[in-house]
Amino acid sequence: MKKRFYGMIITALCITLALVCQAMRVKAQETSGEEGLENLQIMTRSSTIVINDPEDLLRMAEAPGDVYDLACDIDMAGIEWKPFAFHGVLNGRGHSILNLTISQTGDAVRETYDGNMKVYDTYFAGMFDEMSGTICKISDLNLVNLRIDVETDQPCFIGSFAGYMEDAKIENCSVQGILQLRAHDRMFGVGGMIGYGCGEIKDCTADVTLTCIDTDASTKDEQFMGGVCAAGYPDLHHNTVAIRGFDSDHGYVHDGGLIGMYMFYPKGKSYRGSITDNYASGKITFYEDNKNRRAYCNGFIGEIMNWDFENGRNKNDFVRDEVYTYDVDLMPHSCDNPVMKEEVVPPGCEFGYTKYVCETCGYEETDHYTLREHNYEWVTEKEATETDWGRKRGVCKDCGAETSELIPKIIPEPTPEPEEQTAETLTETDADDASKEQSSEVLQEKESLNQRIGENKGWILLISICITGIAAVIVWILWKRSNEEEA
Repeated sequence: MKKRFYGMIITALCITLALVCQAMRVKAQETSGEEGLENLQIMTRSSTIVINDPEDLLRMAEAPGDVYDLACDIDMAGIEWKPFAFHGVLNGRGHSILNLTISQTGDAVRETYDGNMKVYDTYFAGMFDEMSGTICKISDLNLVNLRIDVETDQPCFIGSFAGYMEDAKIENCSVQGILQLRAHDRMFGVGGMIGYGCGEIKDCTADVTLTCIDTDASTKDEQFMGGVCAAGYPDLHHNTVAIRGFDSDHGYVHDGGLIGMYMFYPKGKSYRGSITDNYASGKITFYEDNKNRRAYCNGFIGEIMNWDFENGRNKNDFVRDEVYTYDVDLMPHSCDNPVMKEEVVPPGCEFGYTKYVCETCGYEETDHYTLREHNYEWVTEKEATETDWGRKRGVCKDCGAETSELIPKIIPEPTPEPEEQTAETLTETDADDASKEQSSEVLQEKESLNQRIGENKGWILLISICITGIAAVIVWILWKRSNEEEA
């Protein structure tokens, strides 16, 4: 009997709580309108940080495990970026980051393995030096005119999105950029999307120029280059790669249109990988200055150490270009007498940029991208008031691209102040009138405030009485029903 009665009380309390919440929501809508609903939406997304400008992007380093949304295209020209370890979520929302420039490795140091399972403490560079964790993900982000140029005397890997990746994901992203690494310490490499690691990369495109230069002919190092990943065992699905690779090595070369070397690590690692529906095109020009030559360079994977992976529907249009002179570093532009002509392409519905063409050899390169400038036609969807922001929607007359912007609240014009009266002209009657007028205004303000407080108290009291009555009726009905059953 008691258990059943307690159950009735709990049921009644739950119903009461639900009614209170509904009543408060209705009252909030009545008093705040659309603004109340917008605030509710913002509260539900309070864990997502919106990135609006370069400063917001730089602040990601202070909270690398948070969730971020890119609200617009961002130009990072002239801002040096230091890579950092990222463990959160970054949704580009289809937007682009322009002119990201990187010339140093981050602070992360991780172990990497060569084909003989030798271990190296390694540094990394990319937009992030490290992406790790199963919840870590980058999606719908475009890197335009990415520039990475790193020189180091430590083992090092560089990649567009991350130098090192572990169990993270990159999805529906693209990169167009130029990456160069100059190194010599035993183990290093360049990847079009990531340098070294594992995880999943799918539905991405890479249009990259990769250069890797061994700066010490006396050390027989392990060097890696891949259009997606330099070395590791990432799962790759539906990716498209256009690669222009230049590899000057005095050790052992592992170059591939998709992956330089596919290998499981650490020693004894058991895994079933998947590499399907990818396409790689382009050319890698390389030399391997080594008597004990291996010269791994293929359109799919340079060297495969572990064959336990699904392999299907991968295609390539790839050229292996090996040279046998070792005294000159291989570079994208190696003209002896370059004469560069530049052409500035202004922004419009597409990004602007500067195109450079060597009149001597025909080499072409684009740089200095600028943000789009759409020809928007604006329509006001909500007028701004003194208390609420407005909103307007823009549609580009030329390409149909859409955007929206907030309209700031209206700032009321200040009431002109009365002419200042001197003590000589201010009579006793004027002073009394001014004092009475001020007292009257204060009294009206207090009455208005008390009225609003009274209205809110009245609403709260009325809601409380109604809900309490309903709860009492429910308890009485349930109690009566229980007595009848006992009888």
